[in-house]
Amino acid sequence: MLELFRDPAWQFAGVLLAVVAVVASFWIYWLQRQTKELAFGIVSSRRLLTVADEVSARVRVELDGRQIKDLHLTVYGLKNSGRRAVLASDFDRPLSLHFAPGQVVSAQLSSQAPPNLGATISVTDAAVQLHPLLLNPGDQVLVQVLLSPGSPTARLDGRVIDVSHFQPINLRPELPKFRESGLFEVAVGFPIVGLFGAFIYPKNPSWLLWVGVGAFVVVFGYTSRLLERVRSSSRRRISET
Repeated sequence: MLELFRDPAWQFAGVLLAVVAVVASFWIYWLQRQTKELAFGIVSSRRLLTVADEVSARVRVELDGRQIKDLHLTVYGLKNSGRRAVLASDFDRPLSLHFAPGQVVSAQLSSQAPPNLGATISVTDAAVQLHPLLLNPGDQVLVQVLLSPGSPTARLDGRVIDVSHFQPINLRPELPKFRESGLFEVAVGFPIVGLFGAFIYPKNPSWLLWVGVGAFVVVFGYTSRLLERVRSSSRRRISET
């Protein structure tokens, strides 16, 4: 049995497996860089006005002819945080922010990058709609919404080709989960193969190649995933300045 594993064909198969593991690691890393992604969330939210219950019967506040008691200013951000352009034709329907009926006082675009992005919105008393547009990587839109009453809770509705869900913005990167990355099997498998090689070739240190390749794949794979998490978090960052 040991003679079978000493056969050059088996040695070649082992080297080939190591090469495949390295190439697969690079391939997965490359695929992660070809994502189409949109990030959305609240950039800032602050209360502008509140009328205490004790004096609400004696105080009347109007904005554009509408009586209000509480007023909240919330800025929502949308950004192409991926590495591929999102075309206007990729939108199955306009992106919509839905609020409680009568909650929206007004809404407007507060900024867009680049300045010639050409974003447009439609506003009702219960929703704000962003019309389909071309979003190149890094392009972003900020929408300023005045709400009364002041809860900024909203429901986002929209479907975009190859975007399964919208990523949250302005979050700190998390460490990749090692057990879910596929690297755990590599970290365990390659040393086992290396020890098996040491058993077959006790006087030949070539079995160390297996351990070395396994260590390289694990370190490179985990590091690349960690760096991608950091880059993704940076790409999903939106600020008002």
